[in-house]
Amino acid sequence: MWYNKVVSPLPNRNTMKKAEMTSNMKTGRNGSDRGGRRKSASESGGRPSPENNAGRARHSTAEKVAGFWPLAFLPALAVTYCLWHFCGMRSGVPRRMAILAGIAVAYALNSLFAIWFYGADKRLAEQQQRRIPEFHLHFWELFCGWPGAMYAQKKYHHKWKKVSYMVVFWLYVVLNVAAVFAVAFPELAKSLLLNANDALMRVVGAAS
Repeated sequence: MWYNKVVSPLPNRNTMKKAEMTSNMKTGRNGSDRGGRRKSASESGGRPSPENNAGRARHSTAEKVAGFWPLAFLPALAVTYCLWHFCGMRSGVPRRMAILAGIAVAYALNSLFAIWFYGADKRLAEQQQRRIPEFHLHFWELFCGWPGAMYAQKKYHHKWKKVSYMVVFWLYVVLNVAAVFAVAFPELAKSLLLNANDALMRVVGAAS
């Protein structure tokens, strides 16, 4: 009969507290499991840990700097202007030497920036956070930062296996090297360009 069935009592407040304490002992108060592994944001109900928040704050600085494009060429322009305008008038520094000095400064500074951006983007990827846009990384590679980017790709094992990214990277490397070569050796670059144009016209004429 129905009255012979034993009805289980509803859990009281003490039972719920004991169950909650048991759950806390298993998982730990700091959001890590019993093996010491820290929970991710998805496992902890969407709330990132304080360490992830601190890392995000540091890497968001790199993201903001990467988006500030004038920083890529302003130091180089400043060095070029100072050498050409001040030193050039007194000691006769050629205009080409001033421009090459500015390019050398751009290579040094932008390569360091590229290493920083790659490292920050790698850590953001590991934390599954919002990344630095690839367009920003390519911009710094194009403006003389590709040596640092190449170093960071090997150091952090980042981006160098992504074919679409590397195709654009090497295209920018070729464009950058060609531009620097044209500035350093304008006569030779002009001669090579004319010879290439003549060879292309001969090929087109033979094909037609």
